[in-house]
Amino acid sequence: MPLFIAVILWDKGLTISDIASFIALTAVGFILALYYWDRLRAQHSWTKLISLSFLLQSLFVMLLIWGSHDYLISIGALVNGAAGCFYWSTQRLLFQAITEDNNTGNTFGNFQILVVFALKVGVLIGSYLLGMEYFVGLLVLSLALSLLGFVWVNKSLNNHTQLDKLKQVPAFTLQQVAKFQDQHRSSLIFVVDGLFLFLESYFWMLTIYMLTQENVMQLGLILIALSILLALIFFVIKKYIDRVNAQKIYRIAVLGYAFSWAIRGFLDKEMDSLVIYSGLLLAAFLSNFFRLAFNKRFYDIARQDKPTRYIICKSYYSQFMLVVFFSIIAVFTMTSDTAIHQLQVIYYLCTPLVLVYFVYGQRSKPMSE
Repeated sequence: MPLFIAVILWDKGLTISDIASFIALTAVGFILALYYWDRLRAQHSWTKLISLSFLLQSLFVMLLIWGSHDYLISIGALVNGAAGCFYWSTQRLLFQAITEDNNTGNTFGNFQILVVFALKVGVLIGSYLLGMEYFVGLLVLSLALSLLGFVWVNKSLNNHTQLDKLKQVPAFTLQQVAKFQDQHRSSLIFVVDGLFLFLESYFWMLTIYMLTQENVMQLGLILIALSILLALIFFVIKKYIDRVNAQKIYRIAVLGYAFSWAIRGFLDKEMDSLVIYSGLLLAAFLSNFFRLAFNKRFYDIARQDKPTRYIICKSYYSQFMLVVFFSIIAVFTMTSDTAIHQLQVIYYLCTPLVLVYFVYGQRSKPMSE
């Protein structure tokens, strides 16, 4: 269901400006939840950390079921941010714990393949239900799966104690987060990375929906086809990326990522179907290849010094700037221009910003505490 949030909001009558405001509020919810998440992490409250991601997601789904009133959408955005905080922050922490110095590319590649096949089933069911206008049915199914996940996770955690062996540092203060600085220009990357992640997961998904003439079934089939192709690609390159010159691969990935955003700005629903689908595949490949290279570098750098602090600071910086970026987008999209054109302009404006990723990992001045 998370893949379809922007589509669901669009079908509820929200504009691009409204969805941008929703994303900004989602970031606010993430930040507020992160402060509490960090303290639960320090206390080794793994059951609460993992279970809350399911419960908060369930609450968000219920808010979508109830209606489309402004106050419900606003509350839903805050809850959505909190759910994302508990899920992604916990996932990053556990992923960092299971990787080794020389296998981050392979491990992340394996993770991507697993996610791809899991998403394929979810997208197929979700697109079918939305396509048949079983909107409430999709939300009820998502709610049921979230609650089932909550029960299953609690049962599993009660029978295993491996997580208790993960050593955790004390919770961080906001002052410690604000003073974060390292030799790799990480804080600058944190500032821009959240923007691109949310543009992909919300606005780009909505663009694909519009390019397919707002046909949810077609959208689902396209996503599944892309998932299968990308899984095959990751299967081939996931081991290779740990063996070659990491800097060369990373630079190629950044250039490809910039080109992918130019492609997004170029695609229009008036184009020939072959051009559209070719563009979708190329943009998906370049984006996912960049994420593979970027996440390898991210976890390699995080491991070098205080990985928990690194991951938490990344979330704080990215989410704070999401509030800023999408508030600005919300203001400048309050026009009568068509939605697809507004999104194209956003993609073109963001394309040069991708080049900031080039400085990631290049040593600057020594780290100060």
